[in-house]
Amino acid sequence: MLPFFNSRKMISGFTLIEMIIALVILAIVSSVIMSRFLGSNEFNALIVRDQLISIIRTAQQNALGRTAVSLSVSPDASGDELAVVRSDSGGIVESISIDMRSVSISGDINVTSSCGSVNGQYAITNATPLTINFGELGSLANSGVTGGTIGPVNSALRICLNNDPVFSMCVSPSGFAYVGDCDD
Repeated sequence: MLPFFNSRKMISGFTLIEMIIALVILAIVSSVIMSRFLGSNEFNALIVRDQLISIIRTAQQNALGRTAVSLSVSPDASGDELAVVRSDSGGIVESISIDMRSVSISGDINVTSSCGSVNGQYAITNATPLTINFGELGSLANSGVTGGTIGPVNSALRICLNNDPVFSMCVSPSGFAYVGDCDD
């Protein structure tokens, strides 16, 4: 008989099932550990930031070469949902609701200091929404927080979440939205 057909010889190693079980256990343990480091407030702020950046980039792409696009960003009365309404010359195109429990949002234009050192000058509320306008070339037109400064964006439009630079975002005058502090 050939040696590999010998039923008495034990072959050492892991079976596929043992490997899968080890990976599942590792995934469970790592998710528990990560939840200890990051509370739900941090997760909510990251989600709000990433969704806002995605919506702003989509609006800019829609404005390129077509028509002016406007975004209105405002929390609902309870402060649990962030309503983002995208419109163009034909009216409202899309309305998106983002869960923003435990997230504060503020913003301003033409301020490039860190959100950690200087919070957004104007709180974004349902009474004072943030308006982001894109021209036909995708660049920012007059934008800002209602009740605050609305005008031409010369250096940046800054959005601060929880007054933390990790969760801040910036929209350059060319209309590109990115994570982090605005460049000087």
